[in-house]
Amino acid sequence: MDFSTFKNKYILTGKIVVLNALHIGSGREKDDRDAPFISLDDDKNFYIPGSTFRGYLSTKLERFLDSGNGFKIKNNGEELNEADVKLIFGYTNLDKLETKINDKDNEEDRKLKENNRKIQDRIIRKLNAKNLDEVKSLAGRIHVSDMPVLKDVKYVTRDGIKIDRNTGATEKRAKFDYDVVPAGTEFDLNIELENIENYQLDLIGLALNDILKDNGDLFGGKTSRGIGKCRLKDLKMKYVTSEDKEKLKKYIFEGKFPYEIKEQEKIFKTENLSLD
Repeated sequence: MDFSTFKNKYILTGKIVVLNALHIGSGREKDDRDAPFISLDDDKNFYIPGSTFRGYLSTKLERFLDSGNGFKIKNNGEELNEADVKLIFGYTNLDKLETKINDKDNEEDRKLKENNRKIQDRIIRKLNAKNLDEVKSLAGRIHVSDMPVLKDVKYVTRDGIKIDRNTGATEKRAKFDYDVVPAGTEFDLNIELENIENYQLDLIGLALNDILKDNGDLFGGKTSRGIGKCRLKDLKMKYVTSEDKEKLKKYIFEGKFPYEIKEQEKIFKTENLSLD
């Protein structure tokens, strides 16, 4: 796809709902916040950084498309790999990937370099480039906005005990506090995708699949303590393409999207993907 021209734009909206509790503190000092939540002001309003959820999505896709899997995901007969994650989320320094195999490499190193070569080759082919120098870096086609809390919420401080990983025993003076937002807390989700192919939209659907389920998915910090279960609900999508000039005109001059899908189950069909 030629990214220099406008082809399409998709907007996904929904609500991230905390199902049990979600970590917001670092466990070091009071009011010392770390990822995935940040305190906005003295009123304790929180938001999930868009970069955090963006990382969640890319990690999900990387697992599905990992070269070590015992299965392959394909689009129109072509095997997908980690290159397809980079083509959506962007990348830098593609030319820095190690691909040159030498006699001293062990089997693991050889596999890594062979996979790196496949990633480079697929990106060159997908972007219709002549060589690697033309595609060393690429801006992402996805933007996830910071997700503000939808209503005021009070955080809860919990007690934690640090465990020695080697002995399994409680460490001395190991008590610490950490903060969570309670179950039922909701955050506003907004994802923008521009100039993507149909199969790439399906990949985003795969990445969202777990968190769309009724029992949700683990997200955030301290998930080993039984917290961090969240669910995405009320997902909707509106979009525009350049195929219909009259509808495109309405989007460009009035800012109105001509197409909208309000039924969550109809947004992602994954019909452009197959498993081998």
